[in-house]
Amino acid sequence: MDQKEISDIVQRILEDGPQTQEDGYCLVRAQARREWSLRLNNGRFERVSTARERGIGVQAFTPEGASGFASVDALTVEAGREAMKRAMSLAEHNAKLGAELNRAIYDASPLKTEGPNPAKLEFEHFSLAELQEQVMFLHKRLLNRSPEHSWQTSYRQVEDSWCIGRTDGTLVSYVVPRAVLMHQGTVRVQGRAKSALVQRSGVDAGLLLLEKEDSDLERRGVERGEFAKQVCVAPHLPSGHYPLIIDYGLAKGLAHEAFGHAVESDHMQESVLGEAGKLRKGLQVARPGVHIIDGPLEGDWAYQPFSANGLVRETVEIVKDGVLQAGLGDIFSAHKAGMPVSGAGRAESYGHIPLPRMTNIRLLVDHVLPLAPASDLMAELSQVRQALRAAGELHDEGKHLLLLGYRGGQVNPKTGDFVFQCDGIVDVADPNLTIYQPSIFSGKILSALQAIRAGLGGGCYDAIGTCGKGGQSVPSSGGSHRYLLLDRDEYVTLGGEQ
Repeated sequence: MDQKEISDIVQRILEDGPQTQEDGYCLVRAQARREWSLRLNNGRFERVSTARERGIGVQAFTPEGASGFASVDALTVEAGREAMKRAMSLAEHNAKLGAELNRAIYDASPLKTEGPNPAKLEFEHFSLAELQEQVMFLHKRLLNRSPEHSWQTSYRQVEDSWCIGRTDGTLVSYVVPRAVLMHQGTVRVQGRAKSALVQRSGVDAGLLLLEKEDSDLERRGVERGEFAKQVCVAPHLPSGHYPLIIDYGLAKGLAHEAFGHAVESDHMQESVLGEAGKLRKGLQVARPGVHIIDGPLEGDWAYQPFSANGLVRETVEIVKDGVLQAGLGDIFSAHKAGMPVSGAGRAESYGHIPLPRMTNIRLLVDHVLPLAPASDLMAELSQVRQALRAAGELHDEGKHLLLLGYRGGQVNPKTGDFVFQCDGIVDVADPNLTIYQPSIFSGKILSALQAIRAGLGGGCYDAIGTCGKGGQSVPSSGGSHRYLLLDRDEYVTLGGEQ
């Protein structure tokens, strides 16, 4: 089902909806999603699956602003009209119960547009059998190059088609194509096991053709596998406060988990960056020259050009020159949180109510040190050491620790405490680049941001993942410069076994 067919269905459903604001308001979301997924383990397929999902969700409002929601697992005019009736009935029932009222959607400006499809290849450009052959080829090539490791390879290809229509005449349609290729390896040395994960994302199966040509993911997989072998026999790091360097994957985790969620408009009452339910605009959260930006990037894993409420998804300068400027506001909670609407509402599917969420969040610094190209991971770390020495940033005494990889973590939004995990640690102050076991990276959000002093290398914004909130999971992405430099801070600690 193409965009035009979905749009026609949404328009016809709305013809049966409220015709004036005195009658109420309806917001219709239609979605058609398809996915192909493959997984291999040491030369054999473990899973080959296909999935299709389509349906309609309707959010209805009484003239006073009471709301109701209903969804149906079908993409037809008749099913949508029935869902609309149920949603209107629920809204009226909730009004009688004294539910909280919100009329913000009535003030939204109408919008009619169709977003471009970033994909270069059709979803079915390759048959499922052809995809299996290509992924198996890449998987076996990696096994032949690194036979001493146990390797799993996964490939996902998704196409999400959306159309959002509103009573005010709004009709927004767009397609979000996504593809990702992942290699996960397990190494064992002296009875210890460590894993390595690398991934490469794109918009369509052209990702596989590119990997066939340049072998970039394969190269990174082998390098991370070798690094994991050294981590297996590496010593543990004494707990303490150190000058740090974090890679862009960990920087994305810091920006996303420790800061992005703290400025989402529906959580200001529980956020360290809120006061009396309002965003603390004007708060100095980092040094001048440090910026945090969130917004859609075409072709990105978390790309979304419009909100699930039918508004343009804006790029937001959350932090500019170290000062908190704005938050991520959806139309229903932005005003209460003291921030403008930025089209930040995202929904996992047609069956969910949108929540303010990030897309691609990146942490940038004005002061950037150049980083020369390198042939492999250890050569790059040596280049990092040389760049720091040349800039006078490398401490003559003690350790200067570089954290590689991001393995998740958690944040307390009320207190600003965070705990993250990495893959391994390298002391770049040591000419031998001594490697240590991974340790817990923890501290206070604002202390970590205040410690950022410089970037190293160009921008890398393809650190991808999945963000969970309110029972919904959506794609997330972001990054920073290749590396970020952090001063030693007494409220930022490295240490403790994982």
